[in-house]
Amino acid sequence: MPEDEVSFSEERFIEMDVRSEEAYAMASEWFDEVVFTKKIILEGLPKWEELKAEIKALREKYSRVALLIVTKKPSLIREAKKRNLKALIYVQGGNMRVNRFALEAGVDALISPEFGRNDSGFDHVLAKLAAKNDVAVGFSLAPLLRANPYERSRIISFMMRNWQLVRKYRVPRFIASSAENKWGVRAPRDLISLGIAVGMEVPQAKASLSFYPEKILRKKP
Repeated sequence: MPEDEVSFSEERFIEMDVRSEEAYAMASEWFDEVVFTKKIILEGLPKWEELKAEIKALREKYSRVALLIVTKKPSLIREAKKRNLKALIYVQGGNMRVNRFALEAGVDALISPEFGRNDSGFDHVLAKLAAKNDVAVGFSLAPLLRANPYERSRIISFMMRNWQLVRKYRVPRFIASSAENKWGVRAPRDLISLGIAVGMEVPQAKASLSFYPEKILRKKP
């Protein structure tokens, strides 16, 4: 069924990316389901068994857990992907080599491919690759909250370009706050407004908080 024809009479809104305990608690008041994200900066190989144990403990506490990988070394993404970490694997976008490698590796989501760039960090080739490998693009509110008015306008313009490619090639996606504290959390209506601001119609924005997140979560135990 095309996304624009999905019925939203029984909406279940899902927050796919919050990064602290207080953000999780706040988001849980507004969303039907919340994914807790552990952010990890990788400059070399981590101690995998320790990381697995930490993720296991987080799963026991939060149920749904994602690992956000921040790295300049694309090969580390593949290492994390093959370790069966029992978590969604997100990659922080921004570095073009990392963006491409994340899509080639088939992670669960590439967050903000435009992050910190002077362009959108995403093109037709990458959009086709994301669609082929079923990798979602995460549209994140957090960088906008930290930006000045000029930067905010540029980020929105890059997100608008990325949305056009995501829509054209039917790439999975979600909208998330990516909040690192409770002050960064926003209600579903605010994230829907972000979707509208980057060019989504209301049903498409709602699908980015319900239909697509549901599909992504169903891929993981």
